[in-house]
Amino acid sequence: MVAKMVLPLLGGSPAVWNTSLFFFQTTLLLAYGYAHITTKWWGTRRQTLIHILVLLLPMAFLPITLTKGWLPPQTDNPTFWLLGLLLLSVGSPFFAVSTTAPLVQKWFAHTNHPNSADPYFLYTASNLGSLLGVIAYPLLIEPNLSLSSQSWGWGIGYGLLFLLTLGCGACLWLSKKSDTPQESAENQVDENISQPAPTWQLKTQWILLSFLPSSLLLGVTTYLTTDLAAIPLLWALPLAIYLLTFIFTFARKPIFSEKTIEIGLPLLLSPLIILSLLKIIQPVWLLLPLHLLGLLGIAGVFHGKLAKSRPNPKYLTSFYFWISLGGVLGGLFNAIAAPLLFPNVLEYPLILGLSLLLLGISSAEELKQQAEAKKRAEAAILATLINGDDSGSYTPLHFNSSNLPGSRRSPLILAISIALLFCFLLAGFQVKYFHGNSLGIIFAVGLLLAMRYAFNLHPTRLFISVILIILINQFYLPGMGALLVTERSFFGVNRVLENKSENYHSLLHGTTLHGKQSLDPQRRHEPLTYFSYSSPIGQVFQVLDQRLSHIGVMGLGIGTLAAYGKPGQNWTFYEIDPSVEKLAQNPKYFTFLADAQAKFSIILGDARLSVQKVTNNYYDLLIMDAFSSDSIPTHLVTREAMQLYLTKLAKAGLLAINISNRHLNLEPVLGALANNLGLSTLRQLQWNISQAERELGKSPSHWVLFAREREDFGELMNDSRWQTIAPKPYAPIWTDDFSNIFQVLRIFNPT
Repeated sequence: MVAKMVLPLLGGSPAVWNTSLFFFQTTLLLAYGYAHITTKWWGTRRQTLIHILVLLLPMAFLPITLTKGWLPPQTDNPTFWLLGLLLLSVGSPFFAVSTTAPLVQKWFAHTNHPNSADPYFLYTASNLGSLLGVIAYPLLIEPNLSLSSQSWGWGIGYGLLFLLTLGCGACLWLSKKSDTPQESAENQVDENISQPAPTWQLKTQWILLSFLPSSLLLGVTTYLTTDLAAIPLLWALPLAIYLLTFIFTFARKPIFSEKTIEIGLPLLLSPLIILSLLKIIQPVWLLLPLHLLGLLGIAGVFHGKLAKSRPNPKYLTSFYFWISLGGVLGGLFNAIAAPLLFPNVLEYPLILGLSLLLLGISSAEELKQQAEAKKRAEAAILATLINGDDSGSYTPLHFNSSNLPGSRRSPLILAISIALLFCFLLAGFQVKYFHGNSLGIIFAVGLLLAMRYAFNLHPTRLFISVILIILINQFYLPGMGALLVTERSFFGVNRVLENKSENYHSLLHGTTLHGKQSLDPQRRHEPLTYFSYSSPIGQVFQVLDQRLSHIGVMGLGIGTLAAYGKPGQNWTFYEIDPSVEKLAQNPKYFTFLADAQAKFSIILGDARLSVQKVTNNYYDLLIMDAFSSDSIPTHLVTREAMQLYLTKLAKAGLLAINISNRHLNLEPVLGALANNLGLSTLRQLQWNISQAERELGKSPSHWVLFAREREDFGELMNDSRWQTIAPKPYAPIWTDDFSNIFQVLRIFNPT
């Protein structure tokens, strides 16, 4: 809900999701710290009185809305701006909600309920609620409720939570069991004897066992939504799997054994590392489940180790604090550190590699079981030697660590997987890339040293890990294509590739093409892809060129549309990603802007916010290219956005929107908006492109034109290639307060 509120300010970048998730993880950490400190200082019962006041404070912030007047920076990285906005807008309510899980479990442990000795099963309920929220939002809440209704509904839910929490506090006070010194001194002594306080080594294990799955969650989400398949709502699948592993492992009877998964997991992780480094994206139907299965396996194994190492309820709040800290560090690494450390999305294969090397390492609880088993074995041998056995039937009992609980039962599988991975990485080793990735290598080695301390890594395993990190960071295969440059920003990774066989330079955002230019001097000025001369937008310029003086373009790409510019015209490009502007203006890669005949300017920032500052009735043609490919900035096609565009168009001005998209069909949405605003429309879908056209650089495209009067289309309204959008009664009207991505998925609405 909150990410959707932020959308009109920052667009649909995966970094918005990662940064938001990091904020909520950090707030969760602070809430767990509050739960730990207050119960430790004031006791469980008195803490309930303090907590009632804490729950009352967020009432002043309801219903949830974003703080007014905060605009994102135009050129700087907006990460810290977004964190500040979330802190002021939703920090207090979410903090209060986040305290519930550990406190209710702590309170329950101090009641006389038969299950109070092991309250951790309630953590399963907490994560089940989170999972239901993740599933319910896109399927039930978003399609049926506006943002304002969602916010009010959330406020009502918070009020119900407050009442239920009061009920839990009352149950604690009515319970016979107490945490006062007089009534529980004997119990406290027993607890201290049975379970000492967690050591720093154990706490470090908790941190790392939560850090790796948390980092992998964000890493696989970024990889899937940018490199593999930019499918709307795809981010929900990794999060659902992540939550499921908590549900499975912290249940009273765990659903599966992480030891069974741990044996075969290396056979999956090594290929996943190879696939991610090679940028192999087909077939999606096979690769998508494989990457999700890798997340399920790693999170299941490490969360299973966390569940087995959970301490006595006396240290419950401390346990949750440390695993929450690991989750925050994972989010911090992916959302903030990784874009600064790595030029590409290397954090994903790196965490896969570290997880692979940690398989087979025993957790603290497993080490304890091994030690106890060893003592029992030694005691049995000693008793046999002392007492003797003349019957001849006794077989000497030998201690074998491979037979102990939690030990590595399949070292051969792990060794083979690592060996194959090393051979592959050595084939793509390039020394020249060491300097560019040196900071990332230093960070990864520091993480390895923490793993060495927490899990007593053998020096051989530590050495192998360091070599593996270096190889992953230096990997590059020229056969993948001539990679000329990579630019990474808050909004993603942009790569310029040179296709020598076809003689093109291309700009890719993840796996999505954002522009292509021929290196042939005879075709250097020719617009390609969605903007070729025979494309719908090319037809617009051919017919209406003489009446165009001021043109605005939302979405720069490589500046292809500048090829249509004529002397005397004024063009304005709006671009949200500074790295895209940098690449488009560099003549080493693309020259559409350098060769432009028309006068042009580039304005950085969100297009809608920037267009607001333009003089009314200024543009003869306003082009929106923000929807080419698979990014879904829904705030650019709401009723309020369309009304804004109309105020900036001249009397006979046109609005052209590129809705070429593999997964969404936005035509019904635009048709509903046109009908609501009384606008005329034309649409053209060029889906079937001949092989000859593809070889010349043309791409399929889908365009929609808007005008106040049908006569403003000129000769286009008599062109048989253009048709009016047919009205559809079910088509939704998107507003800033309501939009429904699920309803416009092509699987439900193909044409």
